[in-house]
Amino acid sequence: MAKYFGVIIDEKRLAAIKGTPLEEKVEPIFGGALKRLVIEVSDELGQKVIEQFSKARFDARGFIEETPAAFKRLVFKKIVEKKSLGPEVIEAAVAEIHSIKEEIAKEDRELPVPDIDISDVLELQKNPVQKPA
Repeated sequence: MAKYFGVIIDEKRLAAIKGTPLEEKVEPIFGGALKRLVIEVSDELGQKVIEQFSKARFDARGFIEETPAAFKRLVFKKIVEKKSLGPEVIEAAVAEIHSIKEEIAKEDRELPVPDIDISDVLELQKNPVQKPA
């Protein structure tokens, strides 16, 4: 049975693949609230990824979950470089895990703050009581 690796796509990542065939492969999840790209990998390659990280696991759908954010960023970087969603993307990312070991160690101590634009929320907080229009 094949395994899968999902990469969440935000606006910045969507802009990076805009106009490429990868853009057509973006699929909505959670009722369209989020978007993702899915890479299908063999059982062997999936197991290789799982063995790299102590918390990683396969979920009930066969998706590889609980990998560090640094690895997910590396996988997306490889998707953009190779312009592909083939297993070669995961193979290249696994081959370069040594380059992100320090980031992974930091994540084990403390999760990084997400890079999200919240300026609209901060603006709303200036006037917490909203009057009806």
